[in-house]
Amino acid sequence: MKITPPKLSSSLEELDIQSALREDNYVSSGIVTVLNLEEEQEDKLIFDQIHFQNISMEGVRFYQVEFIDCLFEKCDLSNVDFGDAVFHRVEIRGCKLIGANISQSRLTEVKIEDSVANYVSMSFSILKKVAFKQVTLNRADFIEATFDKVSIEGCELDGANFTETSMKDIDLSSNTYEQLTVSMDKLKDCTVSTEQAIGFARSLGLTIKE
Repeated sequence: MKITPPKLSSSLEELDIQSALREDNYVSSGIVTVLNLEEEQEDKLIFDQIHFQNISMEGVRFYQVEFIDCLFEKCDLSNVDFGDAVFHRVEIRGCKLIGANISQSRLTEVKIEDSVANYVSMSFSILKKVAFKQVTLNRADFIEATFDKVSIEGCELDGANFTETSMKDIDLSSNTYEQLTVSMDKLKDCTVSTEQAIGFARSLGLTIKE
């Protein structure tokens, strides 16, 4: 599946985001390497064509934030609250999203790779053309999420929860986990390895005869 990358200018300059936010809640076109935000953002912020690099948003709570054509590179997004957010043409690379809340959000044309996202929550979110590649997603929540062209490749999914989420066209075969929570009636057309299929059969109470 091809994900459209963020449309970022090759000539982006360093952006003083504090000054930009004082002028407007719409911030566009720049590289951000220093970010000192209040713990809670009461206004709706829109970030357009921003390259976030080595910054921390840990514990920051946003109100309906939008990220359009943005790149997060080696950022700490642990415990950030992106609830009810919009991500459109966004790439997240080499980042920490431990405990991040991305529930009830809309993600379109998003790629997350080489990142640690244990305990992340994307419950009740809509994911359309989203790719997870080499992401640690242990204990992640995808409860009642809507998947449309989602790929999960080479990820750790131990303890991840996909309750009431349709796994149609999802290929789990390259991912690892010891325990996974899914709704059995939502597994139709999901691709799994032989070992994973045996695990699902056992969870249904079937006895596997070698």
